[in-house]
Amino acid sequence: EIDTLFQLYIHCGGFLRAAYELIEEGKIKDETYQIYWDWIAGDIASVGLSERTLSAVLKGVIKRYSSSFSLSSLAKEVEIPSHITVRDYLEVLESLYVLRSYWKEYDKTPFFRKERKVYFIDPFIFHIASLKTLGITENTDDVPKIVEGIVGECLRRNKLKVKFLRSAKEIDFVSGTIGIEVKWQEKVSPRDFPTIEFSQKILLSKKDIDLKDKVKIIPVSIFALLS
Repeated sequence: EIDTLFQLYIHCGGFLRAAYELIEEGKIKDETYQIYWDWIAGDIASVGLSERTLSAVLKGVIKRYSSSFSLSSLAKEVEIPSHITVRDYLEVLESLYVLRSYWKEYDKTPFFRKERKVYFIDPFIFHIASLKTLGITENTDDVPKIVEGIVGECLRRNKLKVKFLRSAKEIDFVSGTIGIEVKWQEKVSPRDFPTIEFSQKILLSKKDIDLKDKVKIIPVSIFALLS
């Protein structure tokens, strides 16, 4: 039952209108996507920013979803003249609770001007932005990335300082001495956790569970429920 509810959450997030439509009709209506897009675009316009540039920035975020990027590389890819413009839009979108930035950590030291990852606060906002910028509402290849974003938001809502680590290896999320890796796949094992030392290692799986090993394997659905 928990897994079924989590699968629904991947598609409709915490937006009640979208949830009711998905549960009762099996599909979220196009007008619902439009209503929430108009909310985001309207808030952007209210602070004097452009919907067109908003679309370009979000398109770049989706194309690099769950991957790290620099402001300059994103600006170049979506043909925005300045990385400062990208920064400004990302900061406004974060203040509007649309997305969050996660900073890279090199050997436990954060670098705020370097690469970052960006995730939407709610998976339904991902689908809204994907539809409005790429014309795509559902893509199974995106699900592992969406799940990774859900995990990040669970951590941030618990007031944890969360970064991602990249040195010789990369790990999805780091909070203090805890390392968390997300593997949305049919089968996982402790070997799927990068060979990086943490006092606590958590591997989040699609359905496997194993709390006996040093690497604790927990289904994402249960982790999200307990968060």
